[in-house]
Amino acid sequence: MKLFKRVPFCQVAFSTVTLNTYFAQLVLGFFLSVSGISIAQQAAPAASSAPTTDDEMSKAILEKLQKSGDIVIRPSDLPSKPPPKAAVAANPVAKQEAKPAAKPIEHAHWSYTEGPDGPANWWRTSKDNLLCSAGKQQSPINIEGGILVDLPPLRFDYKISPLTIQDNGHTILVNYAEGSNLSLDARQYRLVQFHFHKPSEEAIDGKRADMVAHLVHQHHDGRLLVVAVLMNSSLEASQAENAAFQMILNHIPLVKKESSSPNGVMIDLNQLLPKNLAYFTFMGSLTTPPCSENVQWVVLKEAAVISKQQLDNFSRIYPNNARPLQSRSGRLIKEAR
Repeated sequence: MKLFKRVPFCQVAFSTVTLNTYFAQLVLGFFLSVSGISIAQQAAPAASSAPTTDDEMSKAILEKLQKSGDIVIRPSDLPSKPPPKAAVAANPVAKQEAKPAAKPIEHAHWSYTEGPDGPANWWRTSKDNLLCSAGKQQSPINIEGGILVDLPPLRFDYKISPLTIQDNGHTILVNYAEGSNLSLDARQYRLVQFHFHKPSEEAIDGKRADMVAHLVHQHHDGRLLVVAVLMNSSLEASQAENAAFQMILNHIPLVKKESSSPNGVMIDLNQLLPKNLAYFTFMGSLTTPPCSENVQWVVLKEAAVISKQQLDNFSRIYPNNARPLQSRSGRLIKEAR
């Protein structure tokens, strides 16, 4: 009884090759499955001599196996996996990006009322208005605790000017013709324009006047000097006591943001000034956006007098167009003795 059957050598050799091929395919499948792809999914090779079909790939692996040594697969040999896609939130509304704090609102209108465009938010209304919040010499301020010193006198050289008046949506403004100047401490400033606020923006010892006229002057080097003429109403005062202010009220344009230049009407700003020209002075800023600083302020200690009716007439147009008081921030205030 024969336990073993002699098998021809060629048949054994053939079976060995077949087994090796089968084993090579198993190894190939294992490594490619680890990399996450199949043989059919591999990218096309760069050279035409490289194996391109499953059979050719099997032969290549078989040749590796038949050689001495182990097959080492380096990370660089494996196809790189694509970066994971960002997970999409199940509820995109629930996850919101943090809003940048204090981002300026470009080209927004500013006003004197509380709200998103009010004085506390002027700095947000334009990138040009950041000083309204970040400035260190902002105006107006409460004037108190000044040092008494000998100050140079104010020398007004105001000429009569054709009346050019505008309601710009924030105040009543009068543009003054060239040729009127103010001299202070050997420096001459040209009167550019003047406008009004109710109540006065400045306070003296915590008290504000009924109104104020801001007379804006400019030196030839660009520096600004603003003279503040406080205005208080009196029941005894007649309209004739302040003819300059009455002329302005008479010619306020009917439509906001329109200018008026009535033919032949002239104005003399000297009529608005009080008799006593003693003053306080300090450094500050414009009281409206962009709140530019390095402005010298001159606040007359004596108030001009207007009638109660004149005050009421202006109040019907601008009942409140005054900026809140700002921090003094240690500024020096000089007071004429």
